[in-house]
Amino acid sequence: MVADSSSQLEGLSALIMQAPSWRRSVLLILLLGGAIELMLVLAGTRHSEIVAYAGILLFTVPALVATCVTPPLVRRGGNDITPDWSALIALGSCIVTILITLSPVLLLATDFVILFFAASQGIVFFLRILILAAIVDHHFRQILIPALTQTAVASFFGWLLLGDLFALFVIPLHIFFCLATWAFIWILERPMKQALGLSPLGFANAFMAHMIEGSTALEDFFRQMGDSVTVVFGTLLFRRNGREAMTVTAPNLHPGPLGEIGGSALPRILTESMNGRALVFHGMATHDFNPVSASEVETIAESIRDAQKEPLDWCATATHAQRYEAGSVSVLAQAFGDTIFIAATRSPNITDDVEYAVGLAIIEEGKRWFRHVVLADAHNSFIDLPPPVLLGSRIAEDYREAAATACKALVGEPQYPYSIGFSQLDVPFTHEEGFGDLGVMAMVTVVEGKETIWLVFDGNNLHFGIREELRDLFIQESDECEISTSDTHVVNMASGKNPVGWKVPLALFLPFVREAVDCAREDLAPAESAGGTACCADIVVFGSQRITQLAGIVTGSVGIVWPVALIITIMAFVSTGVVYFLLT
Repeated sequence: MVADSSSQLEGLSALIMQAPSWRRSVLLILLLGGAIELMLVLAGTRHSEIVAYAGILLFTVPALVATCVTPPLVRRGGNDITPDWSALIALGSCIVTILITLSPVLLLATDFVILFFAASQGIVFFLRILILAAIVDHHFRQILIPALTQTAVASFFGWLLLGDLFALFVIPLHIFFCLATWAFIWILERPMKQALGLSPLGFANAFMAHMIEGSTALEDFFRQMGDSVTVVFGTLLFRRNGREAMTVTAPNLHPGPLGEIGGSALPRILTESMNGRALVFHGMATHDFNPVSASEVETIAESIRDAQKEPLDWCATATHAQRYEAGSVSVLAQAFGDTIFIAATRSPNITDDVEYAVGLAIIEEGKRWFRHVVLADAHNSFIDLPPPVLLGSRIAEDYREAAATACKALVGEPQYPYSIGFSQLDVPFTHEEGFGDLGVMAMVTVVEGKETIWLVFDGNNLHFGIREELRDLFIQESDECEISTSDTHVVNMASGKNPVGWKVPLALFLPFVREAVDCAREDLAPAESAGGTACCADIVVFGSQRITQLAGIVTGSVGIVWPVALIITIMAFVSTGVVYFLLT
């Protein structure tokens, strides 16, 4: 089975963590130093290597200095790091130093405490370079001094308290580990540089900048990886007396990958580009069709406007909305003149994205019966990330068959004058709770007294069962209903798991859904429509299988981290031993 690109992103998100408050890290540093100092007091002077105040001077003070000094040193190089991350790195370095230094004590081999403390400084230097290279700047020269702060202070106090012999150990160790780190980074970056011409640590820097400060530097990487493509999709333009025209569309581009990066805010940006007069459904596309930047969305808006240029064939009639099924796929379809609007779902079966090739095949086949086809993926049933629906699969054939059945049936159905109403309602829920900036949107059509409700949540999928609960509620007061999501990825900072209804129960947002439907009903007015087929050319997207390729390279690189790190550590310890015996 072909791995889903969104699943690949989900796998990469497991490598990401958020730094706790710097206050918590500093408190732990102070507690650790105090605990070591207490151990030294209880141990007395039985061991010559144990020096008064060593717990504070060798462990606590270097960590606190690094916490304070690292951010300004990083900023001098044109980068940034938060106090939370600075304190967390210092805390981790302090813990590593303590564990390595005291390991001989556990073996009752106190004669080697000085040696192991010196070795701990080399290892911490190695780790600080790697961490700063990943989250701040992958250029070695930019992070060398910030990485040195903690071990430099610890080594200085070590020289004062432990003598010249310690200095003779720790200086060559810093040199050994500095060279080892350079070699480690070279090995780590080589696969991606050869395959994509990109630095994985540079990618990590951009990703962390996005996580920490909302930077859009990731878009530069995506553009380098991207391909220029042309996508085709349908649009419907509605006009009503005394009201502004309204566009209904389902662009076959994916609103990802995450946060405000790339095309993640596509539904909102496209709606704003249409002056707020658009209802944007999710089209047929996977993460391979993520626009590389938000600016690409304007190209989509232009293609929609081009498709709606005069002369247009206006029609004031529509069919009743009808539901058709094939295999696991159910579609709700309604024809407006020479244009058919289709929303497809597999709910309650779990489904995420449908690839563009499937959608394009359905649109082209639908043109046998209708001039224009607006095809939406309802994207409305989620528990965990499934594979995408690929061309040639059984599920893809179900989509094609259900849509073709709808087209064949509705082309022969009589059409009647109709009324249509729209609404968009903000909700008091955040991105973290699964709701995008557009909240909940509703479209209501009434044909010969028969009402159809089309709901769209600005979110990334619906939690399993929510669609059925909502549909059961509204089907009692209307003739048909479908619930969709826009698939906006502004609700996903690092993970693809944040569907509507997962963190906020239905009971809390149901009143806003009802209000949106009521507002759309109040907005009902006789309408006429004109269809169009937008051809969005030269839009830069991630490109076929780029996410899978990127995730595979990163996963492979992560797989070699521990073996290479272990080899380097062993070699450093061997070098330490050689220096130790030469000096003693």
